[in-house]
Amino acid sequence: MTVRQYIILFLKGLSMGIVNVLPISSGTISLIVGVFERFINSIKSLNIKAFKLLLKGEFSEFARYTDIKFLSVLLLGILAGMVLTAVLLKVVIIKYEIYCWAFFIGLILASVVYVMKTIDRINVKNIVILLIGVFISFFLSIKSNPYHNDNFFYLVLCGLVGSTGMVVPGISGSHLMLLMGNYELIVTEAIPALTKASTFAHGMSILFPFCIGAVVSIVTISYILSRLMRDYRDATLSALSGFMLGSLPVVYPWKAPAPDMMIYHFSLPPMDKQFFIALLMALLGAAIVFIFDYFAKRKQQRIENKSN
Repeated sequence: MTVRQYIILFLKGLSMGIVNVLPISSGTISLIVGVFERFINSIKSLNIKAFKLLLKGEFSEFARYTDIKFLSVLLLGILAGMVLTAVLLKVVIIKYEIYCWAFFIGLILASVVYVMKTIDRINVKNIVILLIGVFISFFLSIKSNPYHNDNFFYLVLCGLVGSTGMVVPGISGSHLMLLMGNYELIVTEAIPALTKASTFAHGMSILFPFCIGAVVSIVTISYILSRLMRDYRDATLSALSGFMLGSLPVVYPWKAPAPDMMIYHFSLPPMDKQFFIALLMALLGAAIVFIFDYFAKRKQQRIENKSN
């Protein structure tokens, strides 16, 4: 890859990292920016064969087999995006909360259209699978949990569960952390702690067990997703579309937690200036997806023209 391609790839990873600490799926963003299948295939390749190549000193073959350059640059971008967003999260979200969530609504709705356009056959089976995905994701989206737990094994479990959002579009890892009660502990306490020498050890004590679970989960789920995309592509994309649709309550701006903090109460927005600005932000989010789609199609056409 050229330097320009590495920079673009880093920026794609940055966008995934930014949303990874927000209640929206970074797997959705990976679909939008066009790295989803390559990302999961690269992670899936980190298997016994890869480590045998590494131990034998066959580094060039290891790099080719695992697509390690692509994966390294993307993961570096993801890490940078996560740290940057975790540090700025409180300021931006608190100040522009409704506009941020409205932007994500547009992003998700347009992403569903984008993904469904890639399904070859829309039949009764795929529609049923989509509806099941909507139901599961919607049920998770209306729940909350205010209590955190810093037990080592519970943090490993959080890593196992929460990291699914990195590879499964429509499933928000951060929202799953909200359900498990550890969102603030991990996102607004542990990650920002890494930026200061005095708190680095505290941040690592929380993130280390979380990362153990995350690595195991990402490799396992990536392998499963890769097989599903190969053998049951339309059904898998239908399920992912359902997950994305069902996740909309997570980013709906006009909601408040119930007194017990375990579920949300939703309300209709007032027809005021704030609503119309939020509507514009939603349209902007949708427009960005369709712009990505437009340029991706142009790029594909150029490739096809060159091959012909």
